[in-house]
Amino acid sequence: MNKNILLLIFVVIFLSSCKKELFLSSLSEKKRLKIEEFEFEYLQAKSKIKYDDGIQSFDANATIRIRNDSAIWISFSSTGIEGVRALIQKDSIYVIDRINRKFREFSFDSLKRAYNIDFDYDMLQSLLVGNLIKERRSVDKVVRENEFFVLKQNNNNLVIDNFVNSKTMKIEKVNIVERPSSSKLEIKYEDFQFNEEMLFPYKNSLFLSYKRDNSDFTSYVDMNFSRVIIEKKIKFPFNVPNRYAANE
Repeated sequence: MNKNILLLIFVVIFLSSCKKELFLSSLSEKKRLKIEEFEFEYLQAKSKIKYDDGIQSFDANATIRIRNDSAIWISFSSTGIEGVRALIQKDSIYVIDRINRKFREFSFDSLKRAYNIDFDYDMLQSLLVGNLIKERRSVDKVVRENEFFVLKQNNNNLVIDNFVNSKTMKIEKVNIVERPSSSKLEIKYEDFQFNEEMLFPYKNSLFLSYKRDNSDFTSYVDMNFSRVIIEKKIKFPFNVPNRYAANE
């Protein structure tokens, strides 16, 4: 009996020690994970964009201007002629369609209804420059998978896995699942180059799968940057001609 009691005590102590080591390892991984963000106040970039949703597709050149945490301005052109200009702010998205001479204003909520995924300005800006989609919280988990730290987040309706290169500490892939709808968004960042002593992903790709009206849909966006410049200050010209019809 005494031997059994001693064995039981040994097992309890051993298991307690193992749990403690695993917990400390988890804390250690969290402390080691220092994601390198791309920091700026104003940014200007040029990119080639490809879009395909299985129904329509297009290639375009894009000039992108960003004021951090405030506004995103994009001019889409083909053969040197601007076709669409967009201004994206915290609460609204404005689009000038020069081809069809129309103006449209809509919200991020309308994007959520269309694609069944929770989306906002901060996510879009972070997606463009390769930063963390959602801010870190103490409840987030960090695990190690081969050469990556994986930051696991549960943020409202979103389940997010951020794959961070353990050497560069840059995010190379993000998997997002929207729980109520099961919509999925996969983002990949490649071709990292130094810009102002910070790494910037010059190739970004996005794959979205979602349901609408009981049907499955997919959308793919590919961005290849040719120039990225951190500016001191830039303008965001956006004037809607009077003759353009509003299109809700």
